[in-house]
Amino acid sequence: MTENLISKLTAALEKNSGHTAYDELGKQHTYQELEANVQSLAGFLEKSQPDHRPILVFGDHQFEMIATFLGCAFAGHPYIPVDSSSSLPRIKSILATADPKTVILIDDFPFDIAALADREIINLEQLQEIFNEQHRYKQLTVPETTPFYILFTSGTTGSPKGVPISHQNINLFITWLLGPEFGIPEQPNFLGQVPYSFDVSNMYWLSSVLRGGTIKALPREAVNDFSSLFSILPQLDFQVFVGTPSLAEMFCLSPEFKAEKKPNLQLFLLCGEELTVKLAKKLTKRFPDARIFNTYGPTEATVAVSAWEVDKSQLSELKRIPLGTAEPQVDLSIWSDGLPVKQGDIGEIIISGPCVSSGYLNNPAKTKAAFFELDGQPAYHTGDLGHYGPDGLLYYHGRCDFQIKLHGFRIELDEVRASLEKCSYIKQAVAVPKYDRNQRPKHLVAYIIANPNNFKTETELIQGIRQELQGVIMPYMMPTEFVFRDQLPLSPNGKIDVKQLIKEANS
Repeated sequence: MTENLISKLTAALEKNSGHTAYDELGKQHTYQELEANVQSLAGFLEKSQPDHRPILVFGDHQFEMIATFLGCAFAGHPYIPVDSSSSLPRIKSILATADPKTVILIDDFPFDIAALADREIINLEQLQEIFNEQHRYKQLTVPETTPFYILFTSGTTGSPKGVPISHQNINLFITWLLGPEFGIPEQPNFLGQVPYSFDVSNMYWLSSVLRGGTIKALPREAVNDFSSLFSILPQLDFQVFVGTPSLAEMFCLSPEFKAEKKPNLQLFLLCGEELTVKLAKKLTKRFPDARIFNTYGPTEATVAVSAWEVDKSQLSELKRIPLGTAEPQVDLSIWSDGLPVKQGDIGEIIISGPCVSSGYLNNPAKTKAAFFELDGQPAYHTGDLGHYGPDGLLYYHGRCDFQIKLHGFRIELDEVRASLEKCSYIKQAVAVPKYDRNQRPKHLVAYIIANPNNFKTETELIQGIRQELQGVIMPYMMPTEFVFRDQLPLSPNGKIDVKQLIKEANS
């Protein structure tokens, strides 16, 4: 039986007392300080809020964020991480769905405080007072089915959906992540850039606490300003990179991001969106001795459920990076029209096992549509397409909702992107549909970040791209419109915001 997560965290906090737990660009906090704050907040909540209702935590990448998360979890309260860059409509939607009694403001609330009416508000100053009062914590036994956190999806289609992830769910994931497959060392330095409102952040902050590591926090402001980011990046000494492929691509814009300048960087954990063959080649070239993992999983199945370690010897033969093999106790099967498909056929990826959430918070209709039971285990419709190759590995084929039919051909937008990125003139690409007045796709628009080149005009560059990709991309998949950009829009979670580009192409 797996050890209780609260017991693991308690032991880790005590064991690493004198070590640095958090480093905010030079502002450091020890595990002793973290443990004291966690225990005091948990004791305060035990006394003042015995109902165990969710608590909304609003902030960026401050040390107080993880101290608050742990304090809530220890006291049996699920925490709801909300990034301080969130819009007011999103925050109101979260408040309406989760109805937290308490809101903890690590950052100042930038909107009318009336939006938080009828809720207990604890600001940063008051939180510090709670930490300093050193309330006694009785160490409750928290049931494994209790939500550890409730994370709200990005809400690109409709209102954001709340996903409760239980102590059992997250403990299963973190046990796998800290197992022998990934080889995360003791007391490592983790890059801490992924926002806490994005579940991939659990890859670094929970792993770091349980391993006695140091989180090298990179605030949102630093990432949003390239000049600031590239001046900070050489000073950040981390061994484990956790983030999206888009973040890794952004870091690669800096010539300093290579093994000669970052000799301690030994492990990449990439998640949240597809890792391209092109980026995998770039990373293996820059960091030839580092281990690079492509991981896959939706929020509804607890961060990630499969992994594949990049094998340099296979990259020249691969069209797409494998999603790999499933974590223990998790089953990844391929279905179409309500039935499992034959080996090698493409269908929807279905995830089943104890990693799957209980459903969407206070949303029975959407829960019924996405969650079900399979062979006695909770299961989830991912909406992702995949197939199993003859090597036994799972491969990705894009989103069900990112497939279009154009001139009679079924086209996968991710496949168009991957084909475009084979061109030497293209650094990064996204292909989106342009719709007619009847909402039928009429052609493809390519948004391109170009590599340095000697073409005098964009027209000549487009001709060069078309010529080089002859025989590489099918004619019906070639975009008819090209838009060149210095950078592509990213969602708050660090993913390329494809839906924003679709909206832009059709505005």
